[in-house]
Amino acid sequence: MKTAKRLMMAVTILLASSLPVLAEAGAREDSSNVLVWAFLGICGLIIFLQMVPILSMAYGLIKGIFGKKEELEAATSKYR
Repeated sequence: MKTAKRLMMAVTILLASSLPVLAEAGAREDSSNVLVWAFLGICGLIIFLQMVPILSMAYGLIKGIFGKKEELEAATSKYR
Protein backbone atom coordinates (compact mmCIF):
# COMPACT_ATOMS: atom_id res chain seq x y z
CA MET A 1 0.00 0.00 0.00
CA LYS A 2 2.87 2.35 0.76
CA THR A 3 4.46 1.69 -2.62
CA ALA A 4 1.21 2.47 -4.43
CA LYS A 5 0.91 5.70 -2.49
CA ARG A 6 4.49 6.67 -3.32
CA LEU A 7 3.97 5.78 -6.97
CA MET A 8 0.80 7.87 -7.20
CA MET A 9 2.58 10.78 -5.53
CA ALA A 10 5.45 10.54 -8.03
CA VAL A 11 3.07 10.46 -10.98
CA THR A 12 1.17 13.46 -9.60
CA ILE A 13 4.38 15.46 -9.16
CA LEU A 14 5.54 14.52 -12.66
CA LEU A 15 2.24 15.58 -14.24
CA ALA A 16 2.08 18.78 -12.21
CA SER A 17 5.59 19.75 -13.27
CA SER A 18 4.87 19.11 -16.96
CA LEU A 19 1.63 21.11 -16.98
CA PRO A 20 3.23 24.51 -17.77
CA VAL A 21 4.98 22.98 -20.78
CA LEU A 22 1.67 21.75 -22.20
CA ALA A 23 0.00 25.08 -21.52
CA GLU A 24 2.75 27.03 -23.25
CA ALA A 25 2.47 24.99 -26.43
CA GLY A 26 -1.14 26.13 -26.89
CA ALA A 27 -0.27 29.84 -26.77
CA ARG A 28 0.83 29.98 -30.41
CA GLU A 29 -0.81 32.78 -32.35
CA ASP A 30 -1.96 32.38 -35.93
CA SER A 31 -2.66 35.30 -38.20
CA SER A 32 -5.04 33.34 -40.46
CA ASN A 33 -8.07 34.04 -38.31
CA VAL A 34 -9.77 36.34 -40.84
CA LEU A 35 -9.24 33.89 -43.68
CA VAL A 36 -10.75 31.04 -41.70
CA TRP A 37 -13.84 33.08 -40.83
CA ALA A 38 -14.20 34.24 -44.44
CA PHE A 39 -14.01 30.65 -45.67
CA LEU A 40 -16.61 29.50 -43.14
CA GLY A 41 -18.86 32.42 -44.07
CA ILE A 42 -18.71 31.50 -47.76
CA CYS A 43 -19.49 27.87 -46.92
CA GLY A 44 -22.50 28.98 -44.85
CA LEU A 45 -23.69 31.22 -47.68
CA ILE A 46 -23.51 28.34 -50.16
CA ILE A 47 -25.52 26.10 -47.84
CA PHE A 48 -28.12 28.83 -47.26
CA LEU A 49 -28.52 29.54 -50.97
CA GLN A 50 -29.07 25.85 -51.65
CA MET A 51 -31.86 25.77 -49.07
CA VAL A 52 -33.85 28.69 -50.56
CA PRO A 53 -35.59 26.58 -53.27
CA ILE A 54 -36.38 23.88 -50.73
CA LEU A 55 -37.97 26.41 -48.36
CA SER A 56 -40.05 27.99 -51.14
CA MET A 57 -41.24 24.57 -52.29
CA ALA A 58 -42.15 23.63 -48.72
CA TYR A 59 -44.06 26.90 -48.36
CA GLY A 60 -46.03 26.16 -51.53
CA LEU A 61 -46.73 22.62 -50.35
CA ILE A 62 -48.04 23.78 -46.98
CA LYS A 63 -50.06 26.53 -48.64
CA GLY A 64 -51.58 23.95 -51.00
CA ILE A 65 -52.46 21.55 -48.20
CA PHE A 66 -54.01 24.11 -45.86
CA GLY A 67 -55.39 26.49 -48.53
CA LYS A 68 -59.08 27.01 -49.21
CA LYS A 69 -60.75 24.44 -51.44
CA GLU A 70 -62.42 27.06 -53.69
CA GLU A 71 -59.09 28.64 -54.58
CA LEU A 72 -57.65 25.22 -55.34
CA GLU A 73 -60.55 24.28 -57.62
CA ALA A 74 -60.45 27.65 -59.39
CA ALA A 75 -56.71 27.32 -59.98
CA THR A 76 -56.98 23.80 -61.40
CA SER A 77 -60.02 24.53 -63.59
CA LYS A 78 -58.16 27.39 -65.28
CA TYR A 79 -55.63 25.06 -66.86
CA ARG A 80 -57.99 22.29 -68.04
